[in-house]
Amino acid sequence: MSKNVIFQYMITSEATDARGDIKGWKRSDLYNRVAAISKESFEQYAKLIGADHVYSSERIATKGHGCSTSMLFECMRVIYDPMFDQYDNLLFVDTDIVCNTTENIFDVCEAGADVYGVLESDIVTASGGGYNSWDYKGKTYDDFVAKFKQHGAPALPTLPPSRPSKLTIVNTGVVIWTKEARLKARELFDPWEDWCYGKPEYHMSIMNDQPYISAMLGKYEFDMECLDQTWNDSPHYKTEQEFFDKAKFCHYTGGDWKVDMVKHWEEKRYKTTPWTRSIDAS
Repeated sequence: MSKNVIFQYMITSEATDARGDIKGWKRSDLYNRVAAISKESFEQYAKLIGADHVYSSERIATKGHGCSTSMLFECMRVIYDPMFDQYDNLLFVDTDIVCNTTENIFDVCEAGADVYGVLESDIVTASGGGYNSWDYKGKTYDDFVAKFKQHGAPALPTLPPSRPSKLTIVNTGVVIWTKEARLKARELFDPWEDWCYGKPEYHMSIMNDQPYISAMLGKYEFDMECLDQTWNDSPHYKTEQEFFDKAKFCHYTGGDWKVDMVKHWEEKRYKTTPWTRSIDAS
């Protein structure tokens, strides 16, 4: 039987609040509130499916790095932290996500791939598009390609059955890594610092962990299995009823939607299960 773990982290700093309040919330207070909700949700989910759960609020992979973008690379602990070597599979989950299912996500690992995740272009919006802005904005695409090329990574289009897109970018908010993939990445991945601090500087959406991981997976030919959208779904472009009926992992990207995450949790909007409960609003 496989030994599995779910890993999450939340780090805030002075730079977090420098970005301004969100709908009456001090930004760091909102982020920490959302993280507490997500932590409880996935602690209970881990118990349900027989996995361990690890939560961190410390800089370990990015210790000593001051810039706010570098905090996003704390997720590299999944690769470099030897404490995870005891596990066969590791699920990394952002802390703006609530579990809305009793299905065991680790069952997908039977496919035998290295890495499992949902592509940005497969997160379908109400208008039929995805999160693939590079397909609609020429300069954005050119900047992505230039950044990939700078690091020797191919700018790969998506393959069927995924939706057509010029670039294969995995949404790193929900990713399963097998032990073999983590050890392979530890050996092969280029230093994340070279990507984060590299020149010239592009928009943060290009300099962060998501394009970096996608580029490295392509560069070193990892076998990635695409999960369906329900494992990393957003309320942005659906009716509330459709969202709560279909989404397995509810991902509240963007500041304003995090306020809704708090509201939905306190209203107990998620599917009724033995482990779903509201936490003290204080």
